[in-house]
Amino acid sequence: MSDVQQNPPSLSAREAAVEVITQVLLQQGSLSTQLSKIQGKVDFDHHALLKEFCFGVCRHFPTLNSIALSLLAKPFEERDYDVYSTLLLGLYQLQHMSTPDHAAINESVELCRTLKKDWATKLINAVLRRYQRDSEEIISEISSQPSVAFNLPKWLVKRIKKNWPDSFESIVEASNERPPMCIRVNLDKVSRETYKSWLDEEGIVSRETLSIDSGLYIENPVPVFVLPKFESGFVSIQDEAAQLSARIINPQQGERVLDACAAPGGKTGHLLEAMPNQELTAIELEPWRLERIEDNLTRLGYQAELIVSDAGDLNNWWDKTAFNKVLLDAPCSATGVIRRNPDIKINRKPADISELVEIQSTLLDNVWQVVEEGGYLLYATCSIMPEENSEQVDRFLARTSNALEVPLNTINSGFAMNISNAKTDHGIQLLPKRDGHDGFYYCLFQKTAVKN
Repeated sequence: MSDVQQNPPSLSAREAAVEVITQVLLQQGSLSTQLSKIQGKVDFDHHALLKEFCFGVCRHFPTLNSIALSLLAKPFEERDYDVYSTLLLGLYQLQHMSTPDHAAINESVELCRTLKKDWATKLINAVLRRYQRDSEEIISEISSQPSVAFNLPKWLVKRIKKNWPDSFESIVEASNERPPMCIRVNLDKVSRETYKSWLDEEGIVSRETLSIDSGLYIENPVPVFVLPKFESGFVSIQDEAAQLSARIINPQQGERVLDACAAPGGKTGHLLEAMPNQELTAIELEPWRLERIEDNLTRLGYQAELIVSDAGDLNNWWDKTAFNKVLLDAPCSATGVIRRNPDIKINRKPADISELVEIQSTLLDNVWQVVEEGGYLLYATCSIMPEENSEQVDRFLARTSNALEVPLNTINSGFAMNISNAKTDHGIQLLPKRDGHDGFYYCLFQKTAVKN
């Protein structure tokens, strides 16, 4: 057998990070998508560094971008976003990493040469050296800008202040922190207490979630392959708030359950863990995302009917047999999970909210048709925007005579919401919490007889 590695790593962590950040700036895909495409070109031992570079630059982009623009005579054009990404990465290293200053600057200059942008070497060197020399003065001069004061886009700062004035500071703090690692124990295979003891044996400190009996927070995040029996499906990564959906829906044996907009499959797997003997259908628009669901279910050891389709295009997938229960985890602004998807700070725009509201509205109307009379639909988003949540629900109820909002414990009387939530007209709105759950929204509907 040959010892030559097939497709050996060809990029350094810095080169790969610049490529990923450039694609994010050009809006060519999400951070997670771009990372998954390129990390195979980087030595496995450097994957953590690559992730640190990419997530770090995106997490601090509003501030880094403001610093860079204050030091440049004019912004970079799109054709040179790779150079701009190099500058942002250099600034991130100087501001937030333990990289020696001279190394961060020299590596950034060398990256310009690797990119065949030799003309940029003097510019990058001059800008980074000026920041190294005058960082306190530079930050002081721009500190009043919302992008620097709160490390969030100005439009988002205004909306959070408007919608959640009493929780503004805590939302900002939670949105800017590194996300806590929360795992979901597969209670179909092992109890939470037993799994926690396995973690203790491995020296992994954890604490129990308060709102859900399957969750554990890992004090110091670890790679998934370090978690006991991860590959055997005994545990998954899932936020505490996201774990609530399966408990609210409480699937029973033989029920037909639909998980619309199912990727990446965390809730799909949790529904099956709660009741393996159900008829579960999972729908996802993108084929490659459906493959992720399939991989996840294979690891967990469960099966479901997987369909590639727009869940709202009923003619393309529905066989006219109604479902007992439906989970509609609708596409949304993801403003409740910014800390897990920090590229939102770069690419999400105010106009996106309006477009998403229309998509959600159409999905609600269409998917509602597949629910049986007496059945339930759980509407969920990972947004903190009222127009996507309580206001969306208000409009849906106003135009849908056979939709009745019911308490979240209607299906599962033993379910208790031991988690603080913000006041809202419909459903429950969870705001992101430091060292705790993400921002999330839930509202449960029951289909009644059509009123004449």
